[in-house]
Amino acid sequence: MEFNLAFLFEKKLSDALQIFSYQFKSLFRYLNYREGEKRALTPPENYSTAFEDKFDTDLNESEWRYAMPWGTFHPNSLHQYYDTNGDLSYVNEDGLNLLLRKSPKEFVKAELEEWQQAPHLPERFTIDVGVGHISSRRSWKYGWFEAWVKIPRGQHYWPAFWTCGVDSWPPEIDIFEAYSDKSPLYGGGFLNLPNRNLRPNLHYGSVEEGTKDDYGSYNNQVANLTDRFVQYVCHWEEDFIKIYYDGSPVFICTEKNILKWFNEGGNHFVILNHGLHGDYPENPDESSMLVRSFRVLQKNSSET
Repeated sequence: MEFNLAFLFEKKLSDALQIFSYQFKSLFRYLNYREGEKRALTPPENYSTAFEDKFDTDLNESEWRYAMPWGTFHPNSLHQYYDTNGDLSYVNEDGLNLLLRKSPKEFVKAELEEWQQAPHLPERFTIDVGVGHISSRRSWKYGWFEAWVKIPRGQHYWPAFWTCGVDSWPPEIDIFEAYSDKSPLYGGGFLNLPNRNLRPNLHYGSVEEGTKDDYGSYNNQVANLTDRFVQYVCHWEEDFIKIYYDGSPVFICTEKNILKWFNEGGNHFVILNHGLHGDYPENPDESSMLVRSFRVLQKNSSET
């Protein structure tokens, strides 16, 4: 196994050691997975549903928006744009489909939001690949954030399930980011194991003040992650942020100097998206990230 040894020196020791133990456990669970086995956690009993979408009807545009609130692409990432009209983000019998498709789209610099009109952009330019991308109109602070997702198989992908601060970035909680730049089955590393190249990550600090940093974990083994729906959970409360994959813990943060950036900030909205890695082929495989359900539960008011 590979480990990020910087954890031992840069982060809270008890959290780092706990994360290392999670990585060993994820490898053991990966090796002992049985076809058709369902692995899931249930929320604490003192939590109630704040929002739920089973994606069994057309996408509810009063609850979800296409793309991000701030735009359809990032000016420093011109390898993909976000769907804005439902062509690449829609519900069918499989659930929510978030597609990746080579569908070139032309942009005019003068028509963009002012912050997007970066000096390096030409007056007209084309982005070749579009990706399905939705974000929640509602937002929450603290709770149990859960989605059942089938990650797409293919090369050079970057699908994700994450939260972002409504009023600023950071903070951001990446519940999962999956990378298939080395293998269509998200493999790589010392042992070149498949189904492992996904990770949680926290972004915190201030870009303007030069304190922006991130903290995540590595090598989280999830068996058959491209062949089945897997439960991904973030449990966020004032004293901790915990991430679970496939019914098992993979990450914990209890560092007060990190949590303060989340606790002192406002609500977070949720993003579900397919994605293309920046190191990509000319003709990426078209595919769909499937989401069966999403829900947020929060602690009952009598418990707060």
